[in-house]
Amino acid sequence: PESARRLEIIRIIQARVLEELGTDLGEAAVVLGQLMGYEKEEELRGVLDAGLTVRGRDFAIEMSALTSEALDGFKKVPGGVDPGLVQRVGYIDLRLNEFLGDGRATP
Repeated sequence: PESARRLEIIRIIQARVLEELGTDLGEAAVVLGQLMGYEKEEELRGVLDAGLTVRGRDFAIEMSALTSEALDGFKKVPGGVDPGLVQRVGYIDLRLNEFLGDGRATP
């Protein structure tokens, strides 16, 4: 399905970044990749919210930096990026900002 394709894309991106940096991406990047595997938004939201509750604000800040960077990077890709991937990462970014209460997101 489409979610499996998105997850594969995220894993390819992670592998390429690892090759470039020669280091581990960190737990937030791994979690972000795992979240791409959820087909239903309700499931994704439940897992993300539970994880944020357990891991806390510092983890949310780390994930928010990743999603913001990804969304900025998507804009620079010639020919664009899969709209479903952009939507999913955008949704995660929105939920993170709601959790952080930075005023950018609406309930």
